[in-house]
Amino acid sequence: MEEVEVISSETIKPSSPTPPHLRHYRLSFLDQIAPPVFMPFLLFFPPSTTTSTATTSFTQLHKSNNLKTSLSQTLTKFYPLTGRLVNNLHVDCSDAGVPYTEARAHCQLSDLISHPTSSGSNKFLPCELSDIGDIPMAVRVNFFKCGGVVVSVAVSHKVADAFSSAFFVNSWAVAGRGGGLRCAGSVAGWGGALPAEGDGRV
Repeated sequence: MEEVEVISSETIKPSSPTPPHLRHYRLSFLDQIAPPVFMPFLLFFPPSTTTSTATTSFTQLHKSNNLKTSLSQTLTKFYPLTGRLVNNLHVDCSDAGVPYTEARAHCQLSDLISHPTSSGSNKFLPCELSDIGDIPMAVRVNFFKCGGVVVSVAVSHKVADAFSSAFFVNSWAVAGRGGGLRCAGSVAGWGGALPAEGDGRV
């Protein structure tokens, strides 16, 4: 049984403030009737073959800083994800920030991959998928004993669909690629952009 211990919690905000004319992001009718659930993404990063026990702490700190910095930079372009849902009608894009937690997994990443189960994978998510509240997105980074990392992202289905959520994750990966993280897979991106105002998905 995998044991996961939360070691830190904070809120990540965009590196640049959202302009006042973009603060009100209306939900479409389809968004309003969408089920209030999170869509989960789990990204698996295998340990580096050069990682030793003596450098694990430094490597973890480096990865943590890189992930938080690149997330902050990416959120500037995906401003509704940092806001708060209001009355199931719109997102208040006031840069309230994304809940971000880091956890330590007392097992090997290979244990999770070799014996995958939905209940086991849920331990690495940032929140319960039905516990949506007013938050559009939450993130957790799980560090394993072997040096591997699992980054989990939960996105509200009311703010983004699976395709646009994958585009966000891919954009974050591009922003953080210079930090040395090596993703085990890639996701397809969506070539659209956020509207300046009015309805529409992220």
